[in-house]
Amino acid sequence: MITGSKKILVTLIVAVILVALSGCQTMAGWFGLATEQFVEERVTVVQSQVDSKMGEVQSQVDDRVGEVSSRIDEYASTADQLEGLISSVEESVRTTAELKQLAVVLEERLVDLPEETIAQLVEILQQYLDGR
Repeated sequence: MITGSKKILVTLIVAVILVALSGCQTMAGWFGLATEQFVEERVTVVQSQVDSKMGEVQSQVDDRVGEVSSRIDEYASTADQLEGLISSVEESVRTTAELKQLAVVLEERLVDLPEETIAQLVEILQQYLDGR
């Protein structure tokens, strides 16, 4: 059987446990339990730390995106320049092929011309080249 003092002690312990578990703010601190206010304060602190870190990370991401975007623009500009150069080289190759064909035709026609006419043509061509 439970004696009177044991009964009082058990009742007191049960009462303390019930008060502590019921969320009484004054008793919660005594038993190391967190109060609602403490939890809200910690949540606010942690949220501000998270927001701060997110701001730093976002800033770093924005900087990196800016760098990558600049490089992409530079590469696009270089690609455009290369495209223009390739087009110019292709045009030069085409023009050179046409000139070679014309040189063959000219050579065939020059065979039939007298040397005096050829000398005059050379003189005219030389004057043209000197005038450039």
